[in-house]
Parts: sequence; C-alpha cells; structure tokens
Amino acid sequence: MIPFTETPDLALYAVRVLMALGILITTGELLANWRDHADGGFSGWPLLRQLLEQFKGGPVLRFAVSLVSHARFLGWLGLRALCAAALLVPALPAPLVLAALALLFVTDLLVSMRLQFGKDGSDRMVRLLNVALLLVALAPGNPRVRDAGLAFIALQGCLAYFTTGVWKALGPQWRDGQAVFLVFNTRAHGTRPVAAMLARQPWLTRLLSWSVVGVEALFPLALVGGPTVALVFLAWGVVFHATNSLVMGLNPFFFAFVATYPAILFCAAHGVLLP
Repeated sequence: MIPFTETPDLALYAVRVLMALGILITTGELLANWRDHADGGFSGWPLLRQLLEQFKGGPVLRFAVSLVSHARFLGWLGLRALCAAALLVPALPAPLVLAALALLFVTDLLVSMRLQFGKDGSDRMVRLLNVALLLVALAPGNPRVRDAGLAFIALQGCLAYFTTGVWKALGPQWRDGQAVFLVFNTRAHGTRPVAAMLARQPWLTRLLSWSVVGVEALFPLALVGGPTVALVFLAWGVVFHATNSLVMGLNPFFFAFVATYPAILFCAAHGVLLP
C-alpha cells in the first residue's frame, strides 16, 4: 500500500503534521535567536517600527504595529509553537484543529509583519497550506471540501516546482551550469568544500543544473502519471530538499514543500485530478 493514500483524512493529517513540524523548527530558531530581535539587535524593533509607520494606514495599522513589539513578538512566537505542537496530535478534536489553524494564520501575519527581512518561498507555501487546511477545517466531514483541499495542495505543490523549473530554464546561468556552483559559493548558503569540488568538475555542475531544471519543469507529471510516477518525483524531491537542508541550511524549504507530498500522492493514486 502506498503511504498516505488509504483515506483522504490520513493524507490531510500527514500534510498537517509536516507543516506543523516545519513551523516548530522555524519558530524554535527565532526563539533561540531572540536577542537578534531585541531593541539592540540587527532586526531590532525601533528600526522596524519606523519602517512600518511610514505606511499611511491610519489607526488600524498603528494598532497592528503595536501588536508586534519585542515582548509581544516573543509571545506570538510562543503561541505559534504551541498551536503547531497541538496539530501533531492524531485525535485532536475538530474544533481544536480549527482553533489551532486559525491562530497559526493570525500569528503568521503578525510574525510576517515583524520580520521584514529574510522571507522566501517557503513562507508563502506554509501560508497557502495553512489557509487550505483552515478552509477544510471549517467544514469538517464534508467530502467535497476535503477533496478540494487535497487537490488544491497537490496542484499548488506541482505548480511551484513547474514555475521554478521554467524560470530556471530561461536563465543563462542555469543553462550553462554555473548556477549550482554560484549558489554553493555564496557566503550565506554556500559550502566551501562543495564549491571547490564543483569548480574542478564543470560537467557535474551542468548535470546538476539540468537535472534540477528538468525534474522541476516536469513535476506536474506526478499528478497524471499514476502513483509509481508520483513516487519517483517525490523521492527526488525528498533527496533534493534534504540535501539543501543539510548543505545549505534551508530547513524551512524541506517541510514546506514536502508537506504537499501526501496530497500529491493521494491525488495521483486516486485520480482525483484526472477527467
């Protein structure tokens, strides 16, 4: 039996757990580095407050800004971690699932307002997953809403890979194989031994570049090629994101994108998106 395909509820629970684990890790990292967000930190509140207050939003914006001062920001992070931990419970009652997802959505907006720097595609993916699961939780027991939620998550995951693959294929540095080397040679996400190896093996950089471009651009086939084809694409995705997590420290991307995999597997196994 292919995992996560027995019932739609199991697939949704797997999506929920993977999303929650990613939120716990990113929130834990923020809490561990709380000094960076204190008044004297590089992401200090006085500077960010000035940036936020430049927008003319009237009393509503001023009230929202007041909610994300340093002390309150840490409180929102704590609440966010608590809600994510609750979503790991298998038999969590439906009202509590709804409440946890709703609070995660609210705290996500507040944390996003507070963290004006360092956002990436994983943040947007987690937000989409949160919204999809929240809408499903608003109608517990409704099979149409449940299936629509799984289909949306599966489509969103495949679309994210497809658009990224096409965008990379249009970039000359990805076509000539330099992109992989340049990424691993950066100070922020690079690894010196890997960059040195790639510099000595230009054929390997081209192979890696085109393999990433090709698989990402073809990722929608996971939804229409049946469960075996889906497993091949998803296995590649797990290895790809795990490697990026270990080598480049991109932990949020692993959980944000792999969280869509149970939905992709379920839809592929049951032909949910086939005519």
